[in-house]
Amino acid sequence: MPLPSNFFSTQAVLVVDDIDTIRSAIKSMLQLLGCKEISVAGNGDRAIELCEVTKYDFVLCDFNLGKGKDGYQLFEELKLRELLKSNTVFILISAETALQVIHGIVELQPDDYLLKPFSYKTLETRLVRALKKRNVLGRVYDALALKDYKKALAECGNASKTNQKYALPIMRLKGEVLLNLKQPQIALDLYNSILAHRDFSWAQLGKAIAYYQLGDYSKSAKLLNSLCELKETRIEALNWLSSIYAQRECYSQAKEILVESVKLSPKNIPRQRALANLSLLEGDWEIAQRCFKTVLDNTRFSVHEHIDHHFNYIHCLLDRARQSSELQQAKIFSQVQGTLKSAAQRFDKTLVQQLEKIVLSRIMIIKGLLKAATESLNDCHVEMVIDCGRDSGLALAKAWFELGNYQKYDEIMALIRFPESNNNIEGMSDVLLMKKLEQENRDKIAKLLSLNEQGIKLYRSGLYPASTSVFLEAYEIMPNNTQLSLNLAQSITKGWPPNEKFSKKKSTVKQCINVLEAEQLDDLSMQRYHSIETQLKSILQE
Repeated sequence: MPLPSNFFSTQAVLVVDDIDTIRSAIKSMLQLLGCKEISVAGNGDRAIELCEVTKYDFVLCDFNLGKGKDGYQLFEELKLRELLKSNTVFILISAETALQVIHGIVELQPDDYLLKPFSYKTLETRLVRALKKRNVLGRVYDALALKDYKKALAECGNASKTNQKYALPIMRLKGEVLLNLKQPQIALDLYNSILAHRDFSWAQLGKAIAYYQLGDYSKSAKLLNSLCELKETRIEALNWLSSIYAQRECYSQAKEILVESVKLSPKNIPRQRALANLSLLEGDWEIAQRCFKTVLDNTRFSVHEHIDHHFNYIHCLLDRARQSSELQQAKIFSQVQGTLKSAAQRFDKTLVQQLEKIVLSRIMIIKGLLKAATESLNDCHVEMVIDCGRDSGLALAKAWFELGNYQKYDEIMALIRFPESNNNIEGMSDVLLMKKLEQENRDKIAKLLSLNEQGIKLYRSGLYPASTSVFLEAYEIMPNNTQLSLNLAQSITKGWPPNEKFSKKKSTVKQCINVLEAEQLDDLSMQRYHSIETQLKSILQE
């Protein structure tokens, strides 16, 4: 059905470009089409302001917008904040032909993508084509915007009855809706019926996802491996393939696949975070650090900007610092200070100060300044930290664990909400990382308590070198635990294992004293410490 001759005169259009001459050129083309209500914006922030006031029918937006938000970030924010109508036609414009940019644009699913330069006639053709498709599928998009998948499924059925020309786009949407409704067998049957007539890559991808939801990972992986060879399905295929490896606990392979996906579309924040999580699972601090830094850089000016991105990067740096030399640590601490300064300029100062206390505490733990570290953590406003988000809560729990206070660790962990299980790699990696960290720490605490009990029994039996040896094993697990340090120190004054070096004896005693003098001991523990304090300090003089 052709559009009315005066159609464009009734449409509100927004043009977003940072270059005046290009804005003017596009505006002139739109005027030739008959558009009268045309707004222009030279940057993303101005475009947001205009969209907060007016619900536009068409948005033509350049990908590169100079300083501040780019077109990708603008479109993302407009969608997340629901500043676009469900039937708004959004077209991204760019002179970029780099695959990274194109893949990023495709993932956001604008109505169309125009490559500069383009003619008035091309613009008209693309606008009309996108509009007709939006009009046919408008009610489906309305339901999807509300995540009402049952209604979306019904609207797909209604649309297919009267619009045979758009049968394929309708079936494609129907398949996606069925997968969202967790009806993989019906989705699989639909995709097979489509593929019986023609081999569409999107239908093969839908079929692979259906197999995944059915738990048939072998068939899913076989399809996904072939879809990784096609440009139009490569990113999504890599993501689902990564999910399969993660489900099978093959984290190294899952990580390697995500590395490829991130190279293709580096602006995707959840995927960068998923890669960081898998890297942490593997102990690959270098990739994790790079991902957290990319997230930090790419979320600036975007709707995803959050204080956690600054502090996730900082805590990843500190994790790496714990494994580094003093010289490397000094460089890392300098990076930490620079990131703290950036956070203080961008976020609420009171919250930054609370999160900074955790950071300073972890730095002081690395430096052996345990008393100052304890004071810094005790001064933290726990509720404020937990309210900030799961990552901040985990950082606080980790700091208490590093201080050897597993009771405080347990208290904080009890306040943190675990993420829900999810089929996609982004959600799954969050769950996997938290479960692994929690299980590892549970195992460490259980082993610590078991070894401590064994050491006490050996000590009470007068087997002092043996008790010291057992306490030393526990000490490797949690060197900053107060009770263990007291037991180890007391045992050392009675006997040292003959197979251990004397230099280790002195360094261990020094660390035990540091731990014991950093804490406010209860009366009984204080008496025990005072009874051996002279002997311990004499060992340091030997």
